[in-house]
Amino acid sequence: MIEIKDLNFHLPGFALSDINLTINSAEFFALLGPTGSGKTLLLEIIAGIKYPNTGSILLNGQDVTTMKPEQRNISIVYQDYALFPNMSVEQNINYGLRFRKKQSSVNYKRKFDLLVEMLGIQKLIKRSPQNLSGGEKQRVSLARALIVEPNILLLDEPFSALDTNTKEVIQVELKKLHNTLKTTTLMVTHNFSEVFSLAEKVAIIKGGHIQQVGLTEQVFKMPNSTFVANFVGMKNIFPLSWENNILSFGSKIQLNKHHLTELQLTNKHSDGTGYFVGLRPEDLVIGNDTLLTDYQLDGKIISVSNNGIFTEVTIQAGKLNFTAYLTPNRYFELGLHEDKHVCLGFDQANINLLVENSL
Repeated sequence: MIEIKDLNFHLPGFALSDINLTINSAEFFALLGPTGSGKTLLLEIIAGIKYPNTGSILLNGQDVTTMKPEQRNISIVYQDYALFPNMSVEQNINYGLRFRKKQSSVNYKRKFDLLVEMLGIQKLIKRSPQNLSGGEKQRVSLARALIVEPNILLLDEPFSALDTNTKEVIQVELKKLHNTLKTTTLMVTHNFSEVFSLAEKVAIIKGGHIQQVGLTEQVFKMPNSTFVANFVGMKNIFPLSWENNILSFGSKIQLNKHHLTELQLTNKHSDGTGYFVGLRPEDLVIGNDTLLTDYQLDGKIISVSNNGIFTEVTIQAGKLNFTAYLTPNRYFELGLHEDKHVCLGFDQANINLLVENSL
């Protein structure tokens, strides 16, 4: 378990501020945020490469805030793999064992055999890192990190240098490793597919501040601010007005406030902070006729973009532009095209109340 309490770290022009985070034992946790938000910096503070100005870090209940890296039993895997070119794959994997008193124990030999088998690198152990592909290097770096049986595994953008197919294969292998070894893992990434594939929980960080923490699906489906909503791909975000006891957006779309939970309403600021409504593009329904949805609008398609996986359709409805995601098959099935008039719908359950976040 990792417990970060009231952690602060200052650099010229940047700071990690009031970081509080708990990562449970055996959990796979992801830390997301834009470039320069402090993700890698936080990872290095947990590893002991840097030390915080204030606050504390507890690993499995032990305060390690001022401990040296080698005393923390933490392994870190960087995106550039950091393999030693003058050593074979086998020597690279076993490198960390030189700091272990029982480096020649049967247990470590069994762990070596288990890791090379699970990662499919049995035939590579005599090779030099210069003769490995990116995917093979990543497997070796994972084996090297895990053979020392760390309490915590830290991953810094572990798949960023890999092609899509190799990335997907290694994600599957890493998930199997985690399910088998139950190593508490914290991964820094900006890739949503990696998060959904691997992480049980996620934290969003911006400018050195944690913005939201929760179950992966919860954070993506129910962001707590306009920043998080934008970051996790909630394309449809509109100002919400509340006049004469009526909630509405786009002047025509009135929301039944009784259907919005009391928790949503009471958790929002009452100090004049802006309210917004958010809808995920995959939750919008498009049709040629009347839809069986809680809300329905008439609109016109103004743009279409197909990335091979889904078709992004922008619909103008009154003064608002909505973005919807459809499968290519559904797009052609409906006979959609630019300038076509369509029906656009969504359900109450998919409406998310947001508050503007200035942090």
